[in-house]
Amino acid sequence: MKRILLLLALASVAVLACKKNEEKATEPTVFKVTPKSASSENGFAHSLSVKVTCDVDFEYSLEDGSWISINAGEKNTRNITALDLRLGVNSGESARKDILTVTAGSQEIKVSITQNPVSSSAPVQEIRLSYIFPQTMLFQFPAAWTLSSDASWLEFEPSEGGMNIMTNVSLKAKEFNFGDEERRAELRITFDGASIVVPVLQESSLPSGAFAEKLYGLYNYDGAGSSALYDPLAHQTNLLHRQDGTLFRMVDPAGGRMIEISGLASSYSPADKLHLTIYQNWLSSLDFRSEKDVWVLKTEDSYVWLIDSEEHGFVVKK
Repeated sequence: MKRILLLLALASVAVLACKKNEEKATEPTVFKVTPKSASSENGFAHSLSVKVTCDVDFEYSLEDGSWISINAGEKNTRNITALDLRLGVNSGESARKDILTVTAGSQEIKVSITQNPVSSSAPVQEIRLSYIFPQTMLFQFPAAWTLSSDASWLEFEPSEGGMNIMTNVSLKAKEFNFGDEERRAELRITFDGASIVVPVLQESSLPSGAFAEKLYGLYNYDGAGSSALYDPLAHQTNLLHRQDGTLFRMVDPAGGRMIEISGLASSYSPADKLHLTIYQNWLSSLDFRSEKDVWVLKTEDSYVWLIDSEEHGFVVKK
């Protein structure tokens, strides 16, 4: 009888030990989740890999789950399980958030996930164009894209690009804006399931600031706002009409300086294009001889306003 009681006691101890071991097996000795957060995911459809290192079975769930799906891989020999989180396109106007919760035994780890809208991937918030001169922008998106616009005066090249391919896009106005106010358009960048709208503004092409004054000379000749202007008390001007075109001179007799511009026309209309040849010893920072294409912006009384592709301005006599 004593022997039977002893065996029963030993069996009870063994059962308790097994239960205790089983309870211990539900609590991890190693439990880690990486990354700890994903705070700035792009707005395009893509995968986010989350690695769970755990030596016991674990569970996972999403607080929302409406825009993320999860596929769990097999645990490897190092107790690492890869969770493949597939994020959908965020075509909304603001960022959205979800929380991934991973539970092992009594332990819990939360991973915050924030996905920005597709619109936040725009290279700029606004595009400003001057005259009819092109502006180049670098496009690179994690999805194929195409361009379109609601304005007939806006052109761009190329009009499409591939996924993750760096592409220089040139944008320009087809024509001058001779209105007093800037004009607006929309450039739409379209992807599969989403689009970005970027405002495009073309400034008025009419002369402004000091360049709008009725004063002969060179404006912004260095690209930094410097000008060489006619002084009626010290300088002279003359206009020569020849068979090969019209020539304008601005002379500083006391200083022995001159600016001579040939290739001018006998009559002008806004947007006309001219090819000028310029000789000058007025400014040491400029070449003695240069050639450039210019466009007519405005004519008034005896004055003509011209602009070149580097936005150097000229006011000459008509």
